[in-house]
Amino acid sequence: MSETVISVLVWLHVIGVAIWLGGQIVTAACVIPALRAVGDRTIWLNALEGFTRRFGRIGVAAMVVIVISGGAMIDPRLDQVENFGEDLYAARWGYIFVIKMALWAVMIALIGLHQFVFGPRQLELARESAEADEDTPELQRVRRITIALSISGLLMTLLVAGAGAFLGNHNFAMLPS
Repeated sequence: MSETVISVLVWLHVIGVAIWLGGQIVTAACVIPALRAVGDRTIWLNALEGFTRRFGRIGVAAMVVIVISGGAMIDPRLDQVENFGEDLYAARWGYIFVIKMALWAVMIALIGLHQFVFGPRQLELARESAEADEDTPELQRVRRITIALSISGLLMTLLVAGAGAFLGNHNFAMLPS
C-alpha cells in the first residue's frame, strides 16, 4: 500500500476520531447543561431525545469510518513489524496495538450500555417524573449510572486516542520490545 493511501486512511481515521471524541465532549460539556437550563422538563427531554438520536447516527457513522480506516492500516504496519521476525510482540507496536484494541472494546461496551440500556431507561423515568416535577429514587440511581458510564466511556475514548498516538509514532512503536 502506498504512503499516499496510508496518509488518506490516517486522515479519515483522525476525522472519525475527532467526530467521535468531539461529540462526547460537546454533549457532556455543552448540550446537556444547556438543555437542563430549559425550564420545562418535557421540552428539554424532547430536545435531548432528538439530539441523542441524531448524534447516535453520526457517532455510528464515525465509528464505521474509524474501524474501516484503522483496519485498512493494520496490514502495512504488520509488514513493518514482521521485519523483527514472526512475533507480533517483537516490536512495541504489537503490545500497544493489543492494549488499544482492549481499551476500544471496553469503550464500545460502556458506550453501548449507556446508549442502548441506561440512557433510554433514564429518559423513560425522567418522562414519568416530569409531570410530578420530582425525581424518583430510581431515576436518581439510573442517572448516576449513566453519568458513570459517560465519564468512563469518555476516559476510555481518550485512552484509545492516546494509544493511537503511540502507534502512530513509528520511531517509538517500531522499536524492539
